[in-house]
Amino acid sequence: MTREHPTELLDRDHGLDAASDSYPGSVRGVVLAPWVASGGPGPDQSTQLAARTVSALNEVARWAADGQNADPTACAWLAYLRWAVENGARLPEDAPHPPSDGFDREHPTLAAPGEHGGDTFDALTTGALGEVMRPVLPLAGSPELLARTAPYGVLPGIGWKPLVALAVDSAAITHGSPEAQTAAVGMALAVHAAVRARASGAELREVVAETARVCGLLTRPAPHTLDLLHACTNPGSRRALLDPAEPAPAPEHAASTALVRGLAALLEAAAGTDATAQDSGDDVARCASDMLPGDDTVQAAARAVTTTVAAARWGLEAPGESAQAPVALATRSELLTLAETWLSLWRP
Repeated sequence: MTREHPTELLDRDHGLDAASDSYPGSVRGVVLAPWVASGGPGPDQSTQLAARTVSALNEVARWAADGQNADPTACAWLAYLRWAVENGARLPEDAPHPPSDGFDREHPTLAAPGEHGGDTFDALTTGALGEVMRPVLPLAGSPELLARTAPYGVLPGIGWKPLVALAVDSAAITHGSPEAQTAAVGMALAVHAAVRARASGAELREVVAETARVCGLLTRPAPHTLDLLHACTNPGSRRALLDPAEPAPAPEHAASTALVRGLAALLEAAAGTDATAQDSGDDVARCASDMLPGDDTVQAAARAVTTTVAAARWGLEAPGESAQAPVALATRSELLTLAETWLSLWRP
């Protein structure tokens, strides 16, 4: 049955209920999703960056449990700097040089050097903290930003207004383009709305419509991203977004394109599979990912979007095709440990 008030999915002042029965499954699924989407045995760049975000937000929760405030953006920046250094970045002398932390010791597979590139790595090598009004790379728009921002969407107890602020500030650490920052917000909002839809039974189209609505309320000048989101809410124009003949996006629009292609594929898949009636998003995520062929960074990021939002809405069960390989077993185990730590800190 269609809900009459989809705006309930994104409330300005009220957020996710961490005590709900469905919340743990969504958290575990969102943490696993970038790795599942990559199809590889070990963690790719998106998986590593998303895991660093989870670790940073867990650190914020630990400080709060001790009665102290920690800046979530600063915690994320230091976590990303550790990732960059682990992957060979040589920071300027006047930049922070954060020592290894519990993440590096307790999650050696996720922390190991791996693939790295895009604007996230390039911006971090400067050693500077990018801010909305003081960007490090003003035109940065590479799509690995999306997976990195997704964990903000499962933060409990906050409405969309503070969630938007957190996502924008986190994106601005490396990505100065307002289009990319708005895409990052869209990713966090879609995850947040999908978690609420899992609890309420709302349809996926309502998740996307709400994401587009709230992104339209932002003050960031991002007309391209908003146009793409609007197109995604319309079945006719949505299918055109998945046309293989579509030209490659401009670099500053890469994240926006990946976000909307991922959402469009998920909507198309959800309309044509019975997976939506099940308690797992694996089938619908695979079906949607099949609509996003290719190994370029935009298509890979779009598949991560699809899998992450499906995980938030229905959860994930499948460990991935190579789950019997030792590195795959280690990756899955470390990701689930991160998720359980999140639940122990953020769930009452």
